[in-house]
Amino acid sequence: MKRYIKITLLAILAIILVGVCVIGGFILKNYLQDKMNPAFEETTIFPDNKFNPTDTVLTVNGIDVKMVGIRSGKVCCEGLRDTIELQDFYIAETEVTQKLWTAIMGNNPSGNQECDSLPVESVDLVECLDFVHKLDSVSGLDFYIPSYPQWVYAANLGKCDSNQTHSSGKTFDDFAWWKNNSKKKPHPVKEKEPNALGIYDMQGNVSEWTISGSDPLFYVMGGSYASDKEHCDLELHEIYHANMKVGETGLRLVYYPKTNSPEK
Repeated sequence: MKRYIKITLLAILAIILVGVCVIGGFILKNYLQDKMNPAFEETTIFPDNKFNPTDTVLTVNGIDVKMVGIRSGKVCCEGLRDTIELQDFYIAETEVTQKLWTAIMGNNPSGNQECDSLPVESVDLVECLDFVHKLDSVSGLDFYIPSYPQWVYAANLGKCDSNQTHSSGKTFDDFAWWKNNSKKKPHPVKEKEPNALGIYDMQGNVSEWTISGSDPLFYVMGGSYASDKEHCDLELHEIYHANMKVGETGLRLVYYPKTNSPEK
């Protein structure tokens, strides 16, 4: 009888412990959502009154990487503590392709490998940082993964609105691969229209790592081929662990003019 009571009490304690863990996990999730996922609506950018730097093409291992010039300015939104000032920088016109990744890393982690002009995917942030380090070594240049302010500034400077028809008469489908038109798979870069700056796939195709967040959690931007239209909105982002590999996530590069290059 005593043994039965003891087992019953242990079972009750186990149930209570599980309940506490579930409730604690829920509270922690909400806390992280509030702390790490602030509202980024009402984004306002203040570009400096000058021309964008001239676009440039960098050649790495025989592969041309076109970088689009972005002029300096400020970005302000509710989720940022302060208005961020940005110097001139360059952002890649496309997401990193499987061709470039394979040339630098010697492997291709992507789930869909139909052609090498597809964006690389299924890479975590740690792998992306390793890729950038090796890319620098091979090229003799200084590439980076964009910060959240850089990404959202460039995206808004060449904005494509997912909820409205473009003044040219083209719609969101003309600019982005998303859930309703992608056939549930990524597509080669540059198949859709670029934004006003000449940047492709800022929305949809694969979502993109940024270097911003609170280690080990980082912002992922742009939505993907598997996302609803609303989740491709430029103001929205997801939060992934730096070691998290998702089949819809890749990266884009940034590069600074030599006078603006920060120390690594």
